[in-house]
Amino acid sequence: MSTPKTKASSEKLKMPWAANPAPACYWAVTIRSWDTLLLEDAQNLFYGLGVNGLEWEDGKAAKMPFADIALDPKDPFVRAYFPDDALWESRKNAIQHRFGALAVISQVNSQDWESSWKQYYVPIYVANKVIMPAWYSQSPFSEDHTIWLDPGMAFGTGTHVTTQMCLARIMSIPLSGKRMMDLGSGSGILAIAAAKSGAKTVVAVEPDPVAVAALMGNLERNHTLSQIAVVEGTLSDVPTQSFDVIVMNLITEIITEEWNRVVQYTIPGSRIVLSGIVEERIGEVLSVLEGTLSTIVWMDQREGWVALEVTP
Repeated sequence: MSTPKTKASSEKLKMPWAANPAPACYWAVTIRSWDTLLLEDAQNLFYGLGVNGLEWEDGKAAKMPFADIALDPKDPFVRAYFPDDALWESRKNAIQHRFGALAVISQVNSQDWESSWKQYYVPIYVANKVIMPAWYSQSPFSEDHTIWLDPGMAFGTGTHVTTQMCLARIMSIPLSGKRMMDLGSGSGILAIAAAKSGAKTVVAVEPDPVAVAALMGNLERNHTLSQIAVVEGTLSDVPTQSFDVIVMNLITEIITEEWNRVVQYTIPGSRIVLSGIVEERIGEVLSVLEGTLSTIVWMDQREGWVALEVTP
């Protein structure tokens, strides 16, 4: 079965970072703080302003098996990359109005940003899968257990704890013959893992065309184009249908805003995996879940982040 990429035509509920170009230069905005809520506030503002890329340092030491060597913790920060375009001045004014001198701004070359990080990206082992950088020549695992990844400018390298929790939980679910939807697919890491674990069909939904380009490349290098349909858009652009598993590795605002619509894509026995929730805001998510009488069947909490599995 061949499932080509579909281009969303709806203008409703576009994700805030959709339709980003890839300019020659970027403006990097860095905010450092040990206040997790302040960093999330910065992240949400950046998304609303049309960020092209985002880094988050949580201040925790990286240990095996999530890194080949133990990495010392750094001061927590969130760093956003914005295109050097006509909107930059208004974006800068909004950032400085909100954060003042906390916002440190610098200019970076596009090629430097997109390529320099590769030297730090090493194989990562999660559950029964290894996430291999696409520029490595071979994997220690079989193809079914290897996810070849070049995330480019898309979220989803496998290094962030939210992705790791999601991936580990998905791998614990019997996916053979199942239908899964991955909302905010980014690099496609979760969709590819599901396809390689026997999912019959996966719908990967991603609003950012820059991320979609990386996603399509990853589907091709993992030979999963026939199993994964890509929707360039949001949940509004996915025709109503039923899924056995739905994954939302997003942010609190989007999870809570979209929840009532997401449950319309479920059937009795469907499982929904949620991640990207800062622990200080888990109460907001639980309140929304209670409104639909949903049942929490699993919860994990690591390094200030929370992931859930829910049955609606």
